[in-house]
Amino acid sequence: MKSKRTPLQQFAFLTKYLEGDNDAFLENISSHIGHIVIEFNLLEERLTALICRLIINDIDATGLIITQNMNFSSKVDLLNRHSLYTQEIHKKKIQTHEDFIEQLKESARLRNLVVHADWSHADLEGFAFVKLRIKDGKMDQEFIQLDEDSLIQVRNTIIETYNAFDNYEEKYNEIRSI
Repeated sequence: MKSKRTPLQQFAFLTKYLEGDNDAFLENISSHIGHIVIEFNLLEERLTALICRLIINDIDATGLIITQNMNFSSKVDLLNRHSLYTQEIHKKKIQTHEDFIEQLKESARLRNLVVHADWSHADLEGFAFVKLRIKDGKMDQEFIQLDEDSLIQVRNTIIETYNAFDNYEEKYNEIRSI
């Protein structure tokens, strides 16, 4: 995904950030955004289910009580800490652990870019305002190109992360059974 930054102008939030009639563009990509939201929700449900199984095998209630008000990144942190502890006490490493945790974090980052982008100010190339950056007293608006190809790539990343659960859970169960 391409990005670009522009200096924040006086009264920038009172005007359009980028020019162009973007209604057709938004219509074209809206289903992709919806699919990303759905796929990410499935990913989060899978993460919650895994945490429930790891905390107390076959008793989801305890895991659900623990994870009820946690956001995605807190669940990833809990999974990371619990898994690292389990690996330590069994003196066996899951080789894919760090990569899996990073995949989860990257899926969340990409989902947040898409869901929290200011789509009303996207241009015809798909650049949407995503963040205000403040550094050394300068304020820049950051725009990320979230065109159709980028959104498909985001969705595929989330799906690949979801599919990685089977392998991770298998490896986790192997170290516990030793």
